[in-house]
Amino acid sequence: MANIVGKSPVWVTILNEVTALSHSPSTVTVLLTGETGTGKEVIARAIHETSDRAGHLFIPINCAAIPGDLLESVLFGHEKGAFTGAYAKNLGKFEQAEGGTILLDEIGEMPLSLQAKLLRVLQEKQVDRIGGREPVPVNVRIIAATHRDLQKKVIHREFREDLYYRLNVYPIELPALRSRRDDIPLLAAHAAENLIKRGYPEVRFAADAVEAMMGYAWPGNVRELVNLVERIAVQSAHDRREETTAAHLPSHLFGAADAAIAQVRPPCTAGATNLPDGKSLPEYLVDIEREIISAVMRETLGNVSHAARRLGMPRSTLLSRIQSLSLPRFGGVA
Repeated sequence: MANIVGKSPVWVTILNEVTALSHSPSTVTVLLTGETGTGKEVIARAIHETSDRAGHLFIPINCAAIPGDLLESVLFGHEKGAFTGAYAKNLGKFEQAEGGTILLDEIGEMPLSLQAKLLRVLQEKQVDRIGGREPVPVNVRIIAATHRDLQKKVIHREFREDLYYRLNVYPIELPALRSRRDDIPLLAAHAAENLIKRGYPEVRFAADAVEAMMGYAWPGNVRELVNLVERIAVQSAHDRREETTAAHLPSHLFGAADAAIAQVRPPCTAGATNLPDGKSLPEYLVDIEREIISAVMRETLGNVSHAARRLGMPRSTLLSRIQSLSLPRFGGVA
């Protein structure tokens, strides 16, 4: 599991799940859930590599990236002459992955008609090639992954309930990057090391840059972080800088307070002098301060130290303002 980076408690829990699966029969179906960019394919590959199937192929398939009318052929294969353009027999990914593992990424995007055929594969351990006369037995472990809420899709009849329970034998929910902030410096360093192997220059982050990255919410998760490191590597080569500071980071990493101000500030019009809701200026300024601090505290998951750095004030001052404004601590870390 060399490519799995992180030591935060929530990530250690995921590693423990992978270890548990390595001691179980490799026929167990796994369902990986979590936001886009949280590393579902990385974990799926780790499950494969720590199983007795490691000597066989690991084949990832993005069900959302292949048109529905082609996905069946890609997965299950076809016989020669099965349809226009089928000039030769083609083995599907299930047959190609014989003895190994197939990752069905974005399983929630699979058409309902194809879901029924996938259910048959899970139940009967065999596939039907398009145009074939006899089913073909397969020995493949299935790992499914999605960022969708499959239970909601079942309720809305967009996903088969029987297939959902067949896939959901061993569920693992991957945490968002904002829930494992302590791993951000490790992930950034690992991404930088991988870029060096691809010919990029070395990227070194100053302490203030690391703090800024740890204070950002990362809606794109690990994928967004890796993309940022690559962007910085390109800029570092151009600027020939030895160290990346917070000043070199894109401005959107510091946008929580600005967004809060935009939410509470009334539109400015020429000659406007009235305050909203008939409030006095001191009352209105307190409202603005309360909204800004609340927004940043939510963005930093209640971490007072991180919030103070983003607000540009001492930690003790922020604690005092939280108490004075009767704000909740958001269950965070002091």
